[in-house]
Amino acid sequence: MHQTLAAIGLPYIPGWNELRPFVADLWLIATIVAVLLTPFFVRRSNAACALVALVGLALALVSLIAVGSGAGEFAERFRPMLVTDSVAFLWKVLLLLFTMGVILMWFSTTAETLHEGDGPEFFTLLIGATLGMSLMGSASNLLMLFMAVEMASLPSYVLAGFRKTNRIGAEASLKYVLFGAATSAIMAYGLSMLYGLYGTLQLYSTAGAGGEHVAGLAEVMTRTPGGTALLVVAIFGLICGIGFKISAVPFHFWCPDVFEGASIDVSAFLSVASKGAALVLILRVFMAMAEASHFAPLPRLTTIATVVGVIGAVTATVGNTAAFVQNNIKRLLAYSSIAHAAYMVCAVSLLVVGSHARATFTDPSSAAAQAILLYLSVYLFMNLGAFTVAGLVARETGGETLGEFSGLARRSPLLAVVMTAFLFSLVGLPPLAGFVAKVYVLWVLIQDGGWWWALVAVIGLNTVLSLYYYLRVVRVMYLEDSGAPEIAPNPLGTAVSVVCAAVLVLMFVGFSPLARLTQRYGDLHDDVAAGGPTTRAAPVAGVAPTASAR
Repeated sequence: MHQTLAAIGLPYIPGWNELRPFVADLWLIATIVAVLLTPFFVRRSNAACALVALVGLALALVSLIAVGSGAGEFAERFRPMLVTDSVAFLWKVLLLLFTMGVILMWFSTTAETLHEGDGPEFFTLLIGATLGMSLMGSASNLLMLFMAVEMASLPSYVLAGFRKTNRIGAEASLKYVLFGAATSAIMAYGLSMLYGLYGTLQLYSTAGAGGEHVAGLAEVMTRTPGGTALLVVAIFGLICGIGFKISAVPFHFWCPDVFEGASIDVSAFLSVASKGAALVLILRVFMAMAEASHFAPLPRLTTIATVVGVIGAVTATVGNTAAFVQNNIKRLLAYSSIAHAAYMVCAVSLLVVGSHARATFTDPSSAAAQAILLYLSVYLFMNLGAFTVAGLVARETGGETLGEFSGLARRSPLLAVVMTAFLFSLVGLPPLAGFVAKVYVLWVLIQDGGWWWALVAVIGLNTVLSLYYYLRVVRVMYLEDSGAPEIAPNPLGTAVSVVCAAVLVLMFVGFSPLARLTQRYGDLHDDVAAGGPTTRAAPVAGVAPTASAR
């Protein structure tokens, strides 16, 4: 027995320098514990649990910004599983900021409908899903990838059906679970195929215990000539699992039903956080493959890029056309979120970049990464604001159909104005940030030329199509009047919506700082050298990265 224990050695206990890059995730874990302990002090108060969750998220955000991206000499034990690059850093900042906004939205919209005493479970699930989505942005190992996706998915299933007495919510949650279980099984099968074909779980190349170079999955795949049917099955499984989180066609059927059945704060959370995490993850996986081949137009990479682009084009078209006939505001915004995720998927298709893009960007993979980060930064405020207004109207009227917005310009002029701003930004009209976000995605696609012009045409056509159903809501607010009395929306919710609208205007006016920020943090991963990825000097808050750090 003693000999066995001696052979195993002492347990590995990481130090603070090794844990620093994951300070936000550690705060999220501590927040979950604090929320669960809150009822012991305040008798299961929902508001107290919400405040604890909000404070925990704020501490995680402040700590993350203070530490910066990639700071610290993190351990070799962590390096093959999780990366702390600039993209992961900015994604976590956006995720934490958005989740804080969702909790503020909860206070102003659905707090009264949550049964007193359910707060600890609700906010534990919300923070748990946030933790999983945070890890999705850092996963660099196939096993860690699967665990992060499931860690984000399982709490989301419960959140969707948290209103246990709501029949529509229970049905939507069941659909969500069934779709999720099926796609998770397919993804696990695809990931097992990748491991069986190439014999490694690591996405990036690393240094072994003796300092030798250990090739990662992306490197092994690109240097192995030809393709096999098993590789097709493996990539298909991966796309199925992540496509479900993005709500890409044909894995989108759960999205409108879940958005309609869930409470509006949960719908808002899933509309941005779930899709953003999946986009960052799929971008990391596919760009690793492309960079390992030095962005050479290998047939397998070109095929993957084409498939991803086609999925994005079809998803955008389905999302926008299906929204035409929706009378429920949450279903309309659900199809809208499908279309906007598809625009970002089109940017992911930039796996093989042309010569012009090489000359334009220091790192070719930064083109797609920057476009997606910029779009997510804007999309966060567009959707948070739109869902907040929808929640405020539903709280005052008791309904979620477009008819509840009838005459809103008279009943609550301020809500009508900010809702119009959110809808115009979702279309992509100036002077709102949705315009520059969509134009930047189009510009990145145009820079590469070739068949990506087809995606430019698809996005342009879909933008015109989306104008119909967004303006339909505006018409109801300003040109129809059911004679309903004036409403006095919650002041906190009104403030959240006004701030979101103001940020969209400021992002349009100050587009250059936003573009520089996303370009600085658009470096997709650590450099892969002969000895493995190097630890970057962090672009800490307010400090530009040096040439040596890049």
